[in-house]
Amino acid sequence: MAGVPPYQPYLDVPPSPFRWRLGLRPLDLADWLEVDDDRVADLAEKQRVMTEHPTTAFCALDDVIDESAEVLDEIVAWLDRAGVGDGLPDRSLHPLDAAGRLVQEDLVLLVERDGAPVCGGGSVCFPNRWDLRSKVGRTMAEIHAPVAELNDTLEAPINKFLMRLTADRSYWRLGWGVLDTPALYQAVDGTADPRPAAATPADHHLRVERETLRRLPRTGAILFTIRTHMSPLGAVPAGATRQLAEAIRALPPAVASYKQLDDVGDELADWLLGLAADGLESRPSLE
Repeated sequence: MAGVPPYQPYLDVPPSPFRWRLGLRPLDLADWLEVDDDRVADLAEKQRVMTEHPTTAFCALDDVIDESAEVLDEIVAWLDRAGVGDGLPDRSLHPLDAAGRLVQEDLVLLVERDGAPVCGGGSVCFPNRWDLRSKVGRTMAEIHAPVAELNDTLEAPINKFLMRLTADRSYWRLGWGVLDTPALYQAVDGTADPRPAAATPADHHLRVERETLRRLPRTGAILFTIRTHMSPLGAVPAGATRQLAEAIRALPPAVASYKQLDDVGDELADWLLGLAADGLESRPSLE
């Protein structure tokens, strides 16, 4: 959780003008999920969240048992092929809940209702300050309504992509943000730890999300996975500090507010540029 994220999505962001992009890339299903050195810690944190906040971290429509069972079957099979099938799923749980406890990713199930994809449920232990329960049963436009300017740009492309997605072609994308805490559990219902009262730039963390989308072959449901990587802002790899500063500065006011960077974005950008000026060459690189 504290290592340097292996992705740098801010490098792909044109400095100006900002616009939301799907940024989809073809996914080889051999690389569908991630297994790394944080696996034990991530699964332990998921277990803690599910024990302490079960109704926040899991929610599903009543009629998605079959689709959820396919999710569980696909995840168990993938883990077995990857050689990390180190635990049997708890079959006493809802299958989507059981599936979520086996992997580092959060899981969101999309099902078709009345000719449109809606959120059928999810196992989300590491939400980035959003509420799963308020999304279940909602359309994509309703789910994304709180995201500043996103529906204006991507509502139609998102729906078109999801309706055309086939089981033989899966995709992945990246998202990023900067938070004032390293905590993965960022629920907004009062169950997360309070935010720091006065976080300095050095206290902030880069949050990178690797997201995948695949249509399940048997039921036709779509599974959206979210793997969250966290690292101190000061650990941004050599050569990327300036680009991240420029990406933060390029955010329109409404988007900066949505990302909760409206009050601190300029300070963070200045701090990152200071790191670059102080000798970026001596800092770690992913190359």
